[in-house]
Amino acid sequence: MDRAENIKKYLDQEKEDGKYHKQIKIEENATGFSYESLFQEYLNETVTEVWIEDPYIRHTHQLYNFLRFCEMLVKNPCKVKIIHLLTSLDEGSGKEQQSNGLQEIKESLRSHGVLLELEYSSSIHDREIRFNNGWMIKIGRGLDYFKKPQSRFSLGYCDFDLRPCHETTVDIFHNKHTKKI
Repeated sequence: MDRAENIKKYLDQEKEDGKYHKQIKIEENATGFSYESLFQEYLNETVTEVWIEDPYIRHTHQLYNFLRFCEMLVKNPCKVKIIHLLTSLDEGSGKEQQSNGLQEIKESLRSHGVLLELEYSSSIHDREIRFNNGWMIKIGRGLDYFKKPQSRFSLGYCDFDLRPCHETTVDIFHNKHTKKI
């Protein structure tokens, strides 16, 4: 018990000093990496605001990924009230689909007391998720690190812990002392 307490104190000090960094390497075809599996330990009742920067919330499967992420944010223990999404605007034939999908997600979130603020950038490239409790997560592939399921009736279609992933790296920081410029 003393060892666990000492580890907790050490990690708290690392966060305080701005030195905390955890890296998760997701291998090609790995499973067990749903949004809940990756983010749950960083979500608590103090999380009321989330910033998501991901240039690829455009196509149907990417909109569903974003929706899944939002579903996780409205469940306990979170008290999320505002989600900020910065993405790029689909310039092709999918522009209307993207706009309609994000509008539906926005209305659905509103019915749960959550405001979705949308912003578009034509130059965005990096992917980042920040929680107002100080945690920042950078995923090389953004929210789109899952492979397409084999069929509509295959394991992993609904439960993302069973869905194979594309290879990517997840970097987790605590940014109490980091200012956004």
